[in-house]
Amino acid sequence: MSGLHQFGPFLCCALSLSLASAAWGGELLPPEMASTRAEDLAPANWRTLAQAAGGEQTRPAAEENAQQLDEVTVTGSATGKRQSETTTPVYIIDQEEIEQKGARTLGDAIRNTPGVTSNIFGAGSDVHNGYFVRGVPTTSTAILIDGRPITNLNQEHYDPGEIPVNNVERVEVMPSGGTTLYGSTALGGVINVITRKPTKPLEGSVSAEFGSYGYSKYGAYYQGKTGAFTYNLVAENFNTLNNFYYQVERPVGTLSGIRPNGDINARSYNLDLGYALDERNTLTFNTYLRNSVKGVSPFSIVDTRQNVFGGLSAEQLGLNADHQSRLITDTYGLALTWDSKLGQGNDSKLQTRISFDRALNNEIDSVGDQFVTEIYLLGLRASHAWQVSPGWNLTYGLDYLKEIGRSGIANTDQIDYDTSIDRPALFVLSDFKLASNVTLSAGARQTFTDRYGTSFDPNIGIRWQMTPQFGLRTNFNQGFKAPNFHDLFGRTVHKGNPNLLPERGSFFDAGFDWLPSAGTSLRFSTFISSITNLSSLNLVDPRQPDYPEFLALGLASGDRVRVNYPSVYNTGIELGFNWRLSPNWEFFLTETYTDARVIQGLRSEINQTQYALVPFHMGRAGFSYEEPTGFRAALFANFVGGRSVDTYHVGPSDAFDPVTGAFIASHVAKLNTGDNLPGYTTVDLSLRVPILQQVVLNAYIDNLLGTYFERSYGGPAPGTNFRVGLTSKF
Repeated sequence: MSGLHQFGPFLCCALSLSLASAAWGGELLPPEMASTRAEDLAPANWRTLAQAAGGEQTRPAAEENAQQLDEVTVTGSATGKRQSETTTPVYIIDQEEIEQKGARTLGDAIRNTPGVTSNIFGAGSDVHNGYFVRGVPTTSTAILIDGRPITNLNQEHYDPGEIPVNNVERVEVMPSGGTTLYGSTALGGVINVITRKPTKPLEGSVSAEFGSYGYSKYGAYYQGKTGAFTYNLVAENFNTLNNFYYQVERPVGTLSGIRPNGDINARSYNLDLGYALDERNTLTFNTYLRNSVKGVSPFSIVDTRQNVFGGLSAEQLGLNADHQSRLITDTYGLALTWDSKLGQGNDSKLQTRISFDRALNNEIDSVGDQFVTEIYLLGLRASHAWQVSPGWNLTYGLDYLKEIGRSGIANTDQIDYDTSIDRPALFVLSDFKLASNVTLSAGARQTFTDRYGTSFDPNIGIRWQMTPQFGLRTNFNQGFKAPNFHDLFGRTVHKGNPNLLPERGSFFDAGFDWLPSAGTSLRFSTFISSITNLSSLNLVDPRQPDYPEFLALGLASGDRVRVNYPSVYNTGIELGFNWRLSPNWEFFLTETYTDARVIQGLRSEINQTQYALVPFHMGRAGFSYEEPTGFRAALFANFVGGRSVDTYHVGPSDAFDPVTGAFIASHVAKLNTGDNLPGYTTVDLSLRVPILQQVVLNAYIDNLLGTYFERSYGGPAPGTNFRVGLTSKF
């Protein structure tokens, strides 16, 4: 790890100097790089990484007439732009890759994307497993649906496992630089979900899928375009028991059992309506409804000891209390968007959106208390994208978000907090062509808060497209995240803390995009970030000197509460490699290495440890084979490095004497703060088999080798498991 601290800054500085010296010269980009419309593009998983260079590629025979992906709705920009002009990397997960991964949710889809290290995937995963973008936790990463932020709705963080992908065109992941346009929640990056847009009079799909441990999923979408009117209706119903057998290793030996309290029943509905008022003005109405009932198991390893203290079992002492809660969530929202082309051409576009969202979280704990956190979000956003001249694009606007929330204990009619928070902001982002092959991006965001004052956060980046096949890029930005209502006042699994401070960070990355030959691509980045007051979690412990402070907040021993870590420093590298061996065969490789170092935590034993749950490295490598008939098979390995356990973040509580307060016992599976879980490797098989002209069989065998591992601390995963389903399109 120490080598990366030395190597990262050196490489970053070297690339930055190269980019700066290149700002006034270089070869011209070829005229054939004119952009294509994103909605006209065919899915092309093998081209995902090659898109950065913008060069020509050899296509499989089945895609001979497909247009090359060039223009995309790059996250962090209000207008479509070519990836060969972006100063920070954007990784695209298209429909083909989503299907190949067997992704049901957004959490599955972003797995093994460069820059992303995620423990939220597959059977048994839940929000407590966590995902990280360049080491920055979910709490500081923005999730957007068609450019609309939705992340403030959940207390700890918005669970990507609650967002189905059955109506997703593609997912764009931008690991840094999103705060300029998207503010607080984009401190560590942006994940933008682009939904399907109707292009035909009528089209749709129905699907059914079944699998191990009570897995069942039913989904459908129905959409069309009639004259000036478009519509899109999507529904999904998902159920699983997650009652799989697990094995984990501990110093006391092998612990095994059946995962408890892992059942999920979830439903999701979306309706999008669009109407073209005329050739230059369009109104869009979007609404969604998601609800679920599920078991909450942040620590799912059962302590089965029957005589731990005074004849009492581990169960009686409360050592298994962390997997006995039930969580009921109800979320809905709606938005009205007006898109207008100003003037006479296509060089001035105004977008105005008003939105309303509501989330209600009810958690029933092991003793029957019903903790409630409810929040309403009122949002207003106006942005103007203006091509001032052929070499100058300007985007500016304003954001206004009002949070209204309440939290407490429903069964005792106790309301702890009932308040509102206002968050207005102004932003500007400008792209300049310093030369025909050199792009400079610069912008800033001014945020206003009633609790924390104002914050001015700049962003600057530069890209030098040295040749059509090779480009260098670097980006620097500062970010600011004010705690939201859930951070301050939430009362469910993790308790809010009204004494939280805002997060501030500086982020730097540099890298290159290279297309060495047709069908071969390589993208590489190195990154550094320094964050003060990063929001994390801490365990209320009567043995610690900070115990009185938490008691004063109305918290009890064993509660997990939101706190600030004064200083966290992240360094790492990320890469993605694709190689089209032949029209039918493809090799792919991704890797992300992250040293997320807690320089100063709330307690000294956390100092110089890896930030909780962040894998040191994560990636995948594999082959896929596809025939023009539509048959496809993919075999790939997923590899994950060690993860810090940090018992103050997720893990079992200790047992204390209720009378004397003296320590009694720890959970048999508890580890020490700063310990690392061992890495692991799994192998997956994905199959797509056309049955009829419009009917496809999809089958997935996860963890072919039957490896038993802990996805995250206390979150065991199953051995070999499967899913199989049919999809019919019309």
